[in-house]
Amino acid sequence: MKFVRTLLIATIASWLHADAFITAPHPLVFSRLSAMPTVDDVSTDDFMKQLGHASQLIPLLHPKLQRGDGELSDEESAALLEVLSRQFSHSDGIRGFFAVYLTSPESLASEEVPPILAEAVRNADPKVMVPLACMNVIMPTAMTSVHKDAELKECASKTAYSGKKILHLLKGNDDVTDNCKAILSVCRGLNEESSKDLVEFWKKFFANYKYEDEQKDDIAISVSEYC
Repeated sequence: MKFVRTLLIATIASWLHADAFITAPHPLVFSRLSAMPTVDDVSTDDFMKQLGHASQLIPLLHPKLQRGDGELSDEESAALLEVLSRQFSHSDGIRGFFAVYLTSPESLASEEVPPILAEAVRNADPKVMVPLACMNVIMPTAMTSVHKDAELKECASKTAYSGKKILHLLKGNDDVTDNCKAILSVCRGLNEESSKDLVEFWKKFFANYKYEDEQKDDIAISVSEYC
């Protein structure tokens, strides 16, 4: 299973120490805050480094799954939200975080998106976040029919489900509706009421990954609820 997750992270990747003022810190609080990447790091580092930052942040989003860690303090929550918000301010940060998060044991084990992560996603620029959130549903959905190995197929399906949890946070946003309508138009080969620019964007994306009719049918089903 570990090998499969590593392979899936590598597939997604091909697609696509927060500074805090702490007064009299509790040792555990200090430990958690010091485990975060800095705001500067997540704001400027490239995609590959963002993968490492994500690995540091994800356990903090799911403290109950970490033995003996318990809930985050208000100070820790505020620091984590600031770091995530800065990471989600640019494409490399968003892609790097979700390439790791969507296949992480923490994400797969949790039905709900952590509130801090949900807030950071909703606060991000939708022009940057929404297309990438759509891709994080499209790509693993397509892989479920591409893979022949049962375990890889199952992992792709779980990753697609994790991606939909993130996209669902943005459901109703005009950018989500517009992008998903354009994706549906490309999947069905129709010229529906969609932005021509978005249709062309998604046509190129689908052509780049050589999605065939079976993948398009699966993708159409996945995005239809967001139109």
